[in-house]
Amino acid sequence: MRNNHVFIEDTRFIFSTNFSGDPERDKYGSAERKANLVIPDINIARQLIDEGFNVKMTKPKEGEEEEFIPTYYVVIKLAYRDRNGEPKQWPPKVLLIVEDNMTELDEESVKCIDYIWIDKVNVVLNKYESDRGKSLYVKTLEVFQRTEDDPILAKYAIRGRQLHDEDDDINFNPQNDEAIPF
Repeated sequence: MRNNHVFIEDTRFIFSTNFSGDPERDKYGSAERKANLVIPDINIARQLIDEGFNVKMTKPKEGEEEEFIPTYYVVIKLAYRDRNGEPKQWPPKVLLIVEDNMTELDEESVKCIDYIWIDKVNVVLNKYESDRGKSLYVKTLEVFQRTEDDPILAKYAIRGRQLHDEDDDINFNPQNDEAIPF
């Protein structure tokens, strides 16, 4: 993979996500679409630190200092538009995986990630440097929704797979919110 990309797989988000860009969901009132992503591989964390990215780590709670192992994480950003508000020529690809069904989310539907239970995440990030510092932007994001402990969601995920297998003419329209079963 090219040097300006970072590939992290089998990871998770830490804290709340704000892919909707809702200032009320952000601790500092920012409308930026972002999330905190765990870096499970210490070598990737060290590489990003060496390159000047702001990699953070969790701190132990009082009384847990002895056996504490820190979790490294970094802020990732999701941008569908440039600084002038124009749509990007190559917007990020965000894929939501529910059981064996994959749905590509767009600028509007990506906010559903803020409200679902997530099992794991795979991501390809673009490194970006500006006069304001270094940032990591989502190029491709694969989000696996947790269904095993939710029988209702699992029922609809299985039903969707059966409908798709029986009728190849069914088309999912991500613009239509009624078609999303969550």
